Amino acid sequence: MQVKIQWIDGQYPSFNVMVSSKEGMDPFITIKGCDIKTGINGEFIGYPSKKTNDGKYFRFMYGSDKFNAIVMEQAKLAKPERSINEPTRRGKTTDFSDDIPDDIKF
Repeated sequence: MQVKIQWIDGQYPSFNVMVSSKEGMDPFITIKGCDIKTGINGEFIGYPSKKTNDGKYFRFMYGSDKFNAIVMEQAKLAKPERSINEPTRRGKTTDFSDDIPDDIKF
């Protein structure tokens, strides 16, 4: 089994899990919209889910412990590195103070 991870950048970064029978083959399953979450027991793979009317989340997919370990390892290896000062879209702010003329008083 070959597991590949494709990270998707954006407001809410996530990744797709593509599983194929062996390296070089087309994936026979793709799980879109996964992410790494942190819970009380540590990090885990957050598979696609939907919030129900009672406020709870219904998961569309579950993975075995072995599969989840492989996905977690591959996701961490494939995760794009960011420098500390590089802004993300989620927390992006722009400083306009350089564009304000000095003679304007507030």
